[in-house]
Amino acid sequence: MALPAAKRRRVTIDQRKVRRVQRLLDARTAADAVDKALDQVLFGEEVMAALHAVAGKGKRVIDVFGNLR
Repeated sequence: MALPAAKRRRVTIDQRKVRRVQRLLDARTAADAVDKALDQVLFGEEVMAALHAVAGKGKRVIDVFGNLR
């Protein structure tokens, strides 16, 4: 059975954080702010998974300036 795309929830959230996220993500409502913030977290997880998948692959970095150890 597929889950619905959206489900009503009743949660207590710090209003200062909600207003800050609304400004940062240009969200009109608290619900939109939470949705956009969740999208950001999920995207970050996808990026980290992709980075872990390619870690250690490819050519080695040549330290031409002697800064890497």
